[in-house]
Amino acid sequence: MFAIRNGSRQRQTILNTTARQLSKNCMCADNGAASSTCAHAPHTTKAPHVESEIRRDFGYPAKYHGGSFPWLLSAERQRTPMEDLETSALLHAKDIRQNAGIGDGAVSAAVGILPLAARRALAHTLNMRVARTALGAAAMDSVCDGAAAVLPRVASLLSRASRCDVDAPEELSHVFTGPLLAHYMRDLDRLRRDHVRLDLKVHSVSNPHLQHLRTHTGPEAAFAALNGAAQVSSLWAGLTRQKYRYTSVLGATHAAPCKTPSSWSAAMVAAIGGQAQVRVRVDVELMVHMRYRLIDKHNGVDKTIVDDDATRNLVLTLESTAVDAAEDQPQFEWRVADIDYLLSSERRIESEFVEAKLAEV
Repeated sequence: MFAIRNGSRQRQTILNTTARQLSKNCMCADNGAASSTCAHAPHTTKAPHVESEIRRDFGYPAKYHGGSFPWLLSAERQRTPMEDLETSALLHAKDIRQNAGIGDGAVSAAVGILPLAARRALAHTLNMRVARTALGAAAMDSVCDGAAAVLPRVASLLSRASRCDVDAPEELSHVFTGPLLAHYMRDLDRLRRDHVRLDLKVHSVSNPHLQHLRTHTGPEAAFAALNGAAQVSSLWAGLTRQKYRYTSVLGATHAAPCKTPSSWSAAMVAAIGGQAQVRVRVDVELMVHMRYRLIDKHNGVDKTIVDDDATRNLVLTLESTAVDAAEDQPQFEWRVADIDYLLSSERRIESEFVEAKLAEV
């Protein structure tokens, strides 16, 4: 999505670089002026939440009343992500670790007896320190502005892809991570087969702020398999996951080969000291005034069948590429990894289903 070099640059220079890279990556081929919309979104005073009535045409099948494209409606509650369950319920036991060492288990147990507020504070402090070491303070200070800047372009590119713009999927591949791109492309294909078009417009974005922060340390292949990246087969992902031991405490996940002695504590010390490969995920909450429409195109006549025009909170998850903090000036890119916890909530549901099936055995 945009690249940031870690070094001694001033924060303003970083912000300007971010805006230019966003414009370059998201530039609309048929409109030279479109790149200007990729600059930082205007940060106005926080808009009040507007209660809206979602207009629907009930003469159409029920699947068109919000369910045919996974865009959260203003009248719907925010999805529950996988990470929230891990950090609020049984963080010390219900994480994704496999065959964790005795030392890691002791750390998890110690963390688990702390009050929730203390765990959340510790998680933010730990992950922020790791992220600032790996990506640089300027990158973390500007990430919320980057999220606010890219959202209008995300809406524009999804709308263009729905109109069969041949350049839109390629542009989206530079903005989205592989799993999120594959998910939305499948959903857009379903709309296209039903002769329905998606139209998303962002009118304003304000009050961007960091909501959650998580870090990953270890081989990049281990996390690609864990996320079920679209470009790898499920068989490859399953075999790869069996090769690694995953330990997650306080939102910081460490992956290590099963046959290699390694501990979560040692990995965190190395990451804080700038001696580990790190990937960062951030959830940025935005106040957005936008319009979401589904438009039927049967018989050559456009007819709006879902129309949601409102101001609401939207959560954009950004993920950095893996960074080797040991390099003098490591480079990386932020990409959109999730929108309103779409993928995270699906992983949560899948995990709960697997646990329920195992409980029946």
